[in-house]
Amino acid sequence: MQSPLTAARQSLVSLPFLLPSWCELASISGRRYQSTYRRTKQRLRIKPDASFEPTQEKFDSIIFNPPSSAPDATHTPNIFLPKNDIRRNLVQPEPTLSIEPEDLPWATKAPKRQKYHLTVEDVKEIRRLRTLDPVAWSRWKLARKFDCSARFINMVCEPIPQAEKQEIHRKVLEAVQSRWGATRRMAREDRELRKEAWAKDE
Repeated sequence: MQSPLTAARQSLVSLPFLLPSWCELASISGRRYQSTYRRTKQRLRIKPDASFEPTQEKFDSIIFNPPSSAPDATHTPNIFLPKNDIRRNLVQPEPTLSIEPEDLPWATKAPKRQKYHLTVEDVKEIRRLRTLDPVAWSRWKLARKFDCSARFINMVCEPIPQAEKQEIHRKVLEAVQSRWGATRRMAREDRELRKEAWAKDE
Protein backbone atom coordinates (compact mmCIF):
# COMPACT_ATOMS: atom_id res chain seq x y z
CA MET A 1 0.00 0.00 0.00
CA GLN A 2 1.41 3.38 -1.00
CA SER A 3 1.83 6.09 1.58
CA PRO A 4 0.07 9.48 1.07
CA LEU A 5 3.46 11.21 0.57
CA THR A 6 4.44 8.86 -2.27
CA ALA A 7 1.05 9.30 -3.92
CA ALA A 8 1.41 13.10 -3.74
CA ARG A 9 4.85 12.94 -5.40
CA GLN A 10 3.55 10.76 -8.21
CA SER A 11 0.61 13.09 -8.80
CA LEU A 12 2.98 16.09 -9.12
CA VAL A 13 5.25 14.24 -11.53
CA SER A 14 2.31 13.06 -13.61
CA LEU A 15 1.00 16.65 -13.84
CA PRO A 16 4.01 18.72 -15.03
CA PHE A 17 1.96 21.88 -15.61
CA LEU A 18 1.70 22.28 -11.83
CA LEU A 19 5.48 22.68 -11.49
CA PRO A 20 7.16 26.04 -12.36
CA SER A 21 9.15 26.09 -15.56
CA TRP A 22 12.87 26.86 -15.83
CA CYS A 23 12.13 30.27 -17.36
CA GLU A 24 9.94 31.24 -14.44
CA LEU A 25 12.61 30.14 -11.95
CA ALA A 26 15.24 32.22 -13.75
CA SER A 27 12.98 35.29 -13.80
CA ILE A 28 12.23 34.95 -10.07
CA SER A 29 15.92 34.64 -9.16
CA GLY A 30 16.96 37.65 -11.30
CA ARG A 31 14.08 39.99 -10.41
CA ARG A 32 15.03 43.55 -9.43
CA TYR A 33 13.04 45.49 -6.87
CA GLN A 34 12.41 49.19 -6.36
CA SER A 35 14.71 49.18 -3.33
CA THR A 36 17.92 49.03 -5.36
CA TYR A 37 20.39 51.89 -4.98
CA ARG A 38 20.33 52.93 -8.63
CA ARG A 39 16.54 53.13 -8.89
CA THR A 40 16.20 54.93 -5.57
CA LYS A 41 18.79 57.50 -6.62
CA GLN A 42 17.09 57.93 -9.97
CA ARG A 43 13.70 58.56 -8.36
CA LEU A 44 15.17 61.15 -6.00
CA ARG A 45 16.77 63.04 -8.87
CA ILE A 46 14.02 65.65 -9.27
CA LYS A 47 14.52 68.81 -11.26
CA PRO A 48 14.01 71.99 -9.19
CA ASP A 49 11.24 74.42 -9.91
CA ALA A 50 11.89 76.95 -12.67
CA SER A 51 11.50 79.85 -10.24
CA PHE A 52 14.59 78.70 -8.33
CA GLU A 53 16.86 78.87 -11.35
CA PRO A 54 19.20 81.89 -11.64
CA THR A 55 17.80 84.86 -13.53
CA GLN A 56 19.32 87.85 -15.29
CA GLU A 57 17.56 90.40 -13.07
CA LYS A 58 19.64 92.99 -11.23
CA PHE A 59 17.74 92.75 -7.95
CA ASP A 60 16.61 89.72 -6.00
CA SER A 61 12.91 88.94 -5.85
CA ILE A 62 10.74 87.12 -3.33
CA ILE A 63 9.68 83.65 -4.45
CA PHE A 64 6.42 82.22 -3.16
CA ASN A 65 5.99 78.52 -3.97
CA PRO A 66 3.10 77.13 -1.94
CA PRO A 67 2.77 73.34 -1.67
CA SER A 68 0.39 71.51 -3.96
CA SER A 69 -2.89 71.54 -2.06
CA ALA A 70 -6.44 72.81 -2.30
CA PRO A 71 -6.50 76.53 -3.19
CA ASP A 72 -7.35 78.82 -0.32
CA ALA A 73 -7.37 82.59 -0.16
CA THR A 74 -5.73 82.54 3.25
CA HIS A 75 -2.68 80.69 1.90
CA THR A 76 -1.61 83.48 -0.43
CA PRO A 77 -0.39 86.67 1.28
CA ASN A 78 -1.84 89.92 0.00
CA ILE A 79 1.58 91.12 -1.04
CA PHE A 80 1.61 88.50 -3.83
CA LEU A 81 -1.90 89.36 -5.07
CA PRO A 82 -2.64 92.05 -7.66
CA LYS A 83 -4.18 95.28 -6.41
CA ASN A 84 -7.49 94.65 -8.17
CA ASP A 85 -7.74 91.00 -7.03
CA ILE A 86 -11.02 90.12 -5.30
CA ARG A 87 -9.23 87.81 -2.88
CA ARG A 88 -7.85 90.80 -1.02
CA ASN A 89 -11.29 91.45 0.50
CA LEU A 90 -11.94 87.85 1.52
CA VAL A 91 -9.58 87.94 4.48
CA GLN A 92 -9.91 90.91 6.78
CA PRO A 93 -6.69 91.99 8.48
CA GLU A 94 -6.65 91.49 12.21
CA PRO A 95 -6.80 94.70 14.21
CA THR A 96 -3.49 95.58 15.79
CA LEU A 97 -3.56 96.27 19.50
CA SER A 98 -1.74 99.32 20.75
CA ILE A 99 0.41 98.08 23.63
CA GLU A 100 2.50 100.42 25.68
CA PRO A 101 6.05 99.36 26.56
CA GLU A 102 5.18 99.58 30.25
CA ASP A 103 2.47 96.93 29.82
CA LEU A 104 4.83 94.34 28.32
CA PRO A 105 6.19 91.59 30.60
CA TRP A 106 9.80 91.62 31.70
CA ALA A 107 12.24 89.88 29.35
CA THR A 108 14.11 88.64 32.41
CA LYS A 109 13.16 88.36 36.05
CA ALA A 110 11.56 91.46 37.45
CA PRO A 111 14.02 93.34 39.67
CA LYS A 112 13.23 93.07 43.34
CA ARG A 113 12.52 96.28 45.13
CA GLN A 114 14.94 97.10 47.90
CA LYS A 115 13.54 97.18 51.41
CA TYR A 116 14.84 99.64 53.97
CA HIS A 117 12.77 98.56 56.95
CA LEU A 118 15.55 97.51 59.36
CA THR A 119 16.51 99.87 62.14
CA VAL A 120 19.71 100.22 64.17
CA GLU A 121 18.24 98.03 66.93
CA ASP A 122 17.53 95.28 64.38
CA VAL A 123 21.13 95.37 63.15
CA LYS A 124 22.40 95.11 66.74
CA GLU A 125 20.09 92.14 67.36
CA ILE A 126 21.37 90.44 64.20
CA ARG A 127 24.97 90.86 65.34
CA ARG A 128 24.17 89.61 68.84
CA LEU A 129 22.44 86.45 67.60
CA ARG A 130 25.18 85.76 65.07
CA THR A 131 27.89 86.09 67.74
CA LEU A 132 25.91 84.11 70.32
CA ASP A 133 25.50 80.91 68.28
CA PRO A 134 26.68 80.94 64.65
CA VAL A 135 25.46 77.37 64.08
CA ALA A 136 21.90 77.90 65.31
CA TRP A 137 21.64 81.40 63.81
CA SER A 138 23.04 80.99 60.33
CA ARG A 139 22.85 83.68 57.68
CA TRP A 140 19.80 82.12 56.05
CA LYS A 141 17.89 81.83 59.33
CA LEU A 142 18.62 85.44 60.20
CA ALA A 143 17.60 86.53 56.69
CA ARG A 144 14.24 84.76 57.05
CA LYS A 145 13.71 86.14 60.55
CA PHE A 146 14.38 89.79 59.67
CA ASP A 147 13.01 89.61 56.07
CA CYS A 148 16.23 90.57 54.32
CA SER A 149 18.88 88.94 52.15
CA ALA A 150 21.72 86.72 53.33
CA ARG A 151 24.11 89.13 51.64
CA PHE A 152 22.94 91.92 53.95
CA ILE A 153 23.52 89.64 56.97
CA ASN A 154 27.04 88.99 55.72
CA MET A 155 27.64 92.73 55.34
CA VAL A 156 26.51 93.80 58.82
CA CYS A 157 28.06 90.88 60.74
CA GLU A 158 31.75 90.42 61.33
CA PRO A 159 33.30 87.24 59.92
CA ILE A 160 33.76 84.34 62.31
CA PRO A 161 37.42 83.84 63.36
CA GLN A 162 39.16 80.89 61.74
CA ALA A 163 39.88 79.15 65.06
CA GLU A 164 36.25 79.39 66.11
CA LYS A 165 35.11 78.15 62.71
CA GLN A 166 37.37 75.10 62.99
CA GLU A 167 36.02 74.41 66.48
CA ILE A 168 32.46 74.52 65.12
CA HIS A 169 33.36 72.07 62.35
CA ARG A 170 34.99 69.77 64.89
CA LYS A 171 31.87 69.73 67.07
CA VAL A 172 29.67 69.02 64.08
CA LEU A 173 31.96 66.16 63.03
CA GLU A 174 31.90 64.69 66.53
CA ALA A 175 28.11 64.83 66.56
CA VAL A 176 27.99 63.01 63.23
CA GLN A 177 30.54 60.39 64.30
CA SER A 178 28.60 59.66 67.49
CA ARG A 179 25.86 58.11 65.33
CA TRP A 180 28.23 55.80 63.44
CA GLY A 181 28.09 52.06 63.92
CA ALA A 182 30.97 49.59 64.20
CA THR A 183 31.03 48.86 60.45
CA ARG A 184 31.21 52.48 59.35
CA ARG A 185 33.77 53.36 62.01
CA MET A 186 35.98 50.46 60.90
CA ALA A 187 35.63 51.52 57.25
CA ARG A 188 36.70 55.08 58.10
CA GLU A 189 39.71 53.80 60.04
CA ASP A 190 40.72 51.65 57.06
CA ARG A 191 40.42 54.71 54.83
CA GLU A 192 42.77 56.69 57.08
CA LEU A 193 45.28 53.83 57.03
CA ARG A 194 45.15 53.72 53.23
CA LYS A 195 45.76 57.48 53.05
CA GLU A 196 48.81 57.12 55.29
CA ALA A 197 50.09 54.30 53.07
CA TRP A 198 49.63 56.51 49.99
CA ALA A 199 51.66 59.27 51.63
CA LYS A 200 54.46 56.80 52.36
CA ASP A 201 54.23 55.43 48.78
CA GLU A 202 53.69 51.87 50.00
